[in-house]
Amino acid sequence: MANKIKISIPWIIVLGMYAMIALGAGLILKEVMADTIQPSVTVGNVAPTVGTVILNGGNDITVVENTYVTISGTTTVSDSNGYSDIVSVTSTLYLNNTTCSSGLADPNWCYYISSCATSNCSGNSCDVTCSANVWFIAEPTSPTTSYPGADWQMDITAVDSGNNSDTGTTSQELLTLYAFDIDGSINYGTVNPGGTSTEKQTHATNTGNYEIDLALSGVDMDDGAGHTIPVGQQKYSSSSNMGDWIGTALTTTPTPYNLDLPKPTATTSNSYDDLYWMIKIPDPQYPGTYSGTNTVSAVDAI
Repeated sequence: MANKIKISIPWIIVLGMYAMIALGAGLILKEVMADTIQPSVTVGNVAPTVGTVILNGGNDITVVENTYVTISGTTTVSDSNGYSDIVSVTSTLYLNNTTCSSGLADPNWCYYISSCATSNCSGNSCDVTCSANVWFIAEPTSPTTSYPGADWQMDITAVDSGNNSDTGTTSQELLTLYAFDIDGSINYGTVNPGGTSTEKQTHATNTGNYEIDLALSGVDMDDGAGHTIPVGQQKYSSSSNMGDWIGTALTTTPTPYNLDLPKPTATTSNSYDDLYWMIKIPDPQYPGTYSGTNTVSAVDAI
């Protein structure tokens, strides 16, 4: 016959279990409440930054005779508000002992660039190129010129949507250009031995950026058959009144002549003068057609 085992649980434990069950049910049935916080901030508009400016590749500026040359400056413009916040980039290229603006533009000393080109824009920055067509009359700044202590300066200014701005600056020397243009031939016509030609006019124009005079020289004229006319039989003068062979005799040595061609100030050169020529044929002189070469070069004004 089996024996029965009586198991008894103390009443205090039973009460504890009921309490735990009740507490768990309360936790399950309790509603969980939540709320939100809405943060806000205003991002300020900061000025753009213009990086290092490089003018003409870091080289001296050389103008081109009787025309213009495109001179450029480059830099990088950055804006912490993003490159799209940059609304304009302008520039001036000018002789830096003066001032320069859109209202003062002059091909002798001031070039205003109303809009510079941007490229490679990404993130916060753009590459910038500012270009000007600089004419041959731009004032030189070489040591022997009127402006030995000056340079040509480029300022690049970037402006953002808040009208904040920054400017970068650099400068280079602009070199002296000695240049001129002169008629290429002199035809004395037919002149008998012992006779003198009429005056022949040539026209000289200063096509550089500095005051000049001319140095003249030549060689004996010859007929290709061994007969010559000495170089000194030609004479030249800035006066049209050479009379009976009055002027300076041409030599084989370059000789400066005070023709006085000042620096031009207009893009169509306004600096020019006439040079007159005559020849006297020796007597006797073998008949025929004689030719030669007269050389004219630019020198510092005397």
